[in-house]
Parts: sequence; structure tokens; C-alpha cells
Amino acid sequence: MLNRIFPEGTFRKPTVLVILFSICFAFWFVDFWRSYNAAKNHNNFQWDVMNYYSYLPATFCNGGSYDFHQSGDSMFLPYGPRGGFVPKTTYGMSILYAPYFALGYKIAINQDSPRNGFSEPFATALRWGSIFYVIFGLMFLRKFLLRFFSEPVTAITLLAALFGTMLFFYTYVNSEMSHGYLFMLFSLFLYLVPKWHESPKLANTVLIGFTIGLISLIRPTEIYMFLFFIFWNVKSMSDFRLKLKLFASRYIHFVIMFLSGLLLWIPQFLFWKEHTGSYFYFSYPGERFFWNDPQLMNILFSYRKGWITYTPLVLMSFAGFFFVKKDFPLSKWLFIFVTAMMIYVLSCWWDWVFGGSFGARAFCQNIAWLAIPFAFFVDFVFYSSRKFFAREIVRLVTVLFIFSCICLNIGQTYQYKHNLIHYDGMTKRIYWDVFRKYQYDDIYQFLYWGYLESPDYEKMRRGERDL
Repeated sequence: MLNRIFPEGTFRKPTVLVILFSICFAFWFVDFWRSYNAAKNHNNFQWDVMNYYSYLPATFCNGGSYDFHQSGDSMFLPYGPRGGFVPKTTYGMSILYAPYFALGYKIAINQDSPRNGFSEPFATALRWGSIFYVIFGLMFLRKFLLRFFSEPVTAITLLAALFGTMLFFYTYVNSEMSHGYLFMLFSLFLYLVPKWHESPKLANTVLIGFTIGLISLIRPTEIYMFLFFIFWNVKSMSDFRLKLKLFASRYIHFVIMFLSGLLLWIPQFLFWKEHTGSYFYFSYPGERFFWNDPQLMNILFSYRKGWITYTPLVLMSFAGFFFVKKDFPLSKWLFIFVTAMMIYVLSCWWDWVFGGSFGARAFCQNIAWLAIPFAFFVDFVFYSSRKFFAREIVRLVTVLFIFSCICLNIGQTYQYKHNLIHYDGMTKRIYWDVFRKYQYDDIYQFLYWGYLESPDYEKMRRGERDL
């Protein structure tokens, strides 16, 4: 019986070992890495998480009211146009929180803890649920990558994706944020795309519709993921014309996809109508994109929140664009286009810093599809039959680079958690002063705060950039 569940040799596969290690790491270090102190009655329901989560305690614990009487600005929701509290975000994350909210509710009953949605059983259940969603994402990504890459290449890619990028922080530290959840949904979507093209069954069609609908319900700008479905097996104009014919012949599938995604949005439209008076409500008043002023250098290289500054491992994905094989179903130009578009759009948002966070968090979930060019680069360096100049040196440099990036990422995560890396005020001086330091010295502890340069958010709202 056990052999049917775990076929012989399963636990010898390096990709399985990576996932098992990720799970064990969570159990070993869950209290060490978490961002809140449960012993001091702190919890993880703050800022963005409070908005994502509020739909559940309001509906099931607070009689439909979003006035939770919580102390501290970090737990307050914004006022809506009718004067009551209205979550700033849509309810997509609450769908994924729901199973663990229910578990927390049951534990609260058993422990006779407060059933207000914010007590310790809810916080702990939600934290573990958040970690497991990322593990599920690794499993889906593994399934996808193994279609095209060997076990060793896939294992290296999974290990680097989790431990060498911001995904580590948003799995083990601030796991309740949306990024790990989106990583799981992106990985699931990638897993479903080739399955649909091989067998466009109703179940696959509905799942793709639900997945892309949920992605857009959590963060509407991430709807671009559907491009990976549209351009699957498209390498030329003739391929595109064939794809259009395929879509025309199976138009009913796209109607079902659209309706499946729309179904998830209907409760949100009804909620907005009830609480704001309109079916469509823009919950970010005074916030906008400045399309003619993209902060490209800042969002990529600044010490405040540069993507490459804090996650240099993505450079291997960028290099991997040019090693995507011609027989792979997605063109390297699609990866380049989507990456460039994503960087441009995010850099045009008024708050390109994206609030208090570690690194350029808006890019975090994209490691799901950036893992593909990363894997191509690893495959070329270590397993290609092609000979290239100084191959052994390139291999050694690649190993050292991956290892160094993992160490840097985990080290900086520790620094952020212990306030050596500031959430929005980092400067060049502070970055290099605290580089490889893991505690304040007596003097610098007082000087540190004077060196910070936090953004002038009001100025940025007007489009006056402060860097």
C-alpha cells in the first residue's frame, strides 16, 4: 500500500528532497523567523494583511461589521464613501485564507480562546496555511519544470527560487502577505497550461478560469499571466494564426474560462454595491500611475528597494532568456516582453517603494515563471553538450554566485527582521555600514536612525519623486 503512495525511489529524487527540506525548515524555524511575537500578544493581522483578511472575521465573527475596535493604525481599515469601514483590497486572499480561518475557529472553540478572528489560534492557523501554500506552489512548479528539465536542474531551480529570492521572506517571515499565495497560483497556472493544450477538458478549462480569476481578484495587475496561455506554442505569425483558429474552434472553452473567473468577482461587485453604492469601486483614491515618469533605475537598483540590489539572483533568470531553447513552447521574446512590461508598470506606480517591506516585494511572485529561464541557464551551464569558453570556470562561478545569493538573501532577511535593514528608508551609507552585520554596536544604534531617508509619500502622490 505504501509503495502505491510513495513509489520506490521517490525520496531519492533531489526535487522531492528540496520540498521535504522546505517543510522541515518551516517546522524547525517557524518561531525564529516569524515577524510577530505571539508571547507578547502580537499578531500578524496588520496593514495589508488586515485588509485582505477582514472579510472573514467581519462575516463570521463581527455580525457583518468592519469596525473591529482594534487599537493601533496598523489594524484600521480605510473609510468608504458612505462613512463605514471598507477594506482597501478585494476579497481574493480571504478565499485562500478561509480553510485556515475555519481551522483557527475550531481550535479557538476547543481552547476556549476568543472567537473574534484575531486571537492566537487564528494567527497560528493562518501562518501555517500561508507556508503550506508556498509548498504547494513548489510542488506545482516542480511538476511543470520536470516536463522540460532533469531532476537535478529542477532541484537547483526550486532551491534557488525559495532560498535565494524574496520568496524566502514571504514564506517564513511575512508569510501572510499575498506574494506566496500568488506564487502558488502562478505555479498552478503554469502547470495547467500544457495540460489544457494536451487535453482541453472541461475540468482543465474551469480550473484555468478560476485560477486566473483568483489571481486578478488578489492583484488585478497580475492578469498578464494569461499571456502565457495565449502564446503557448506560438513562435511566429503562422503559429499565431493557427492559435487563433484553435481559439475559434474551441470558443466555448474561453466563454467557460471567462465565466469561471467572473463568478469569483460577482461577490466583490455585490459587496461594493452594498458598502459604497457602486458595483465598481476604486479603493485607492488619490493613488495613480505616472506613465510618463517610470522610476526604472530606482525600482531595479536603488538601495531603498531595488529589485536587483536585494535579489541579485534574478540576473541569472535575465541571462537565461537567451538560453531558452527553440523547441520550448514559450518564446524567449515573451519572457523578455513580460519582464520589461512588468518592470515598467510597477515603476510607474506613485509608490514604487510599495510601502514598508523587504526588497522590491511587488516582483516576488514572478519567480514562478522566472524559474523557467533560470532553469535553462542552469541546464546550459551544467548539462549542455555544447562546448564553450572556460566551461569549468563558468560552472564554478555559477555555483559560487548561487550560493552567495542564497547566503545574502537569508542574511538580509535576518537583518530586516532585526531592524538593521529599514522598511523604507535605506540609503547607500546604511546599506554598506550594516552589510554582513547582524547586530547594532553601541554607537551605531543611535547614529543609524539619523542616516535614514524615508520617502515623502505626499510628494510622491503628486508625482514629485524624491530620489
